[in-house]
Amino acid sequence: MPSKLKTALVSVGAAVVTAAALFGAATSAFAKSDTQLSGPRVASAGHAFRLTVSVGDDAGARPASVRLQVLGAHKRYMWFGPSHRLHPTNHWGESYAFTVSENHRTTVTFRAVVSGGYAVTNPVTVVVR
Repeated sequence: MPSKLKTALVSVGAAVVTAAALFGAATSAFAKSDTQLSGPRVASAGHAFRLTVSVGDDAGARPASVRLQVLGAHKRYMWFGPSHRLHPTNHWGESYAFTVSENHRTTVTFRAVVSGGYAVTNPVTVVVR
């Protein structure tokens, strides 16, 4: 009796593994996305410059919004301005361009936070002269 039970359990285990492999192959792999912020390295004090957020997603772009953060004096990011809806560039990507100006000569570091499960962007440092 124990050997029949053992054989039955092995057969059921093999069927479960086979089913998991077949159904797992039918579903898509983990989706990959790329989130980045780009902008000028140098800007003039008192003049506007653009920071552009781009999101690419191989699972298809989904509605999302973006908001800028600026690195403060205490090395902590603080919210900078309101949230904006990303604009589709194609089926796989979205973007938004922020227009920012700084009135003083300084070095400013920005990053963008995108809703919808996307990663926080790379920081972009702009030297204002």
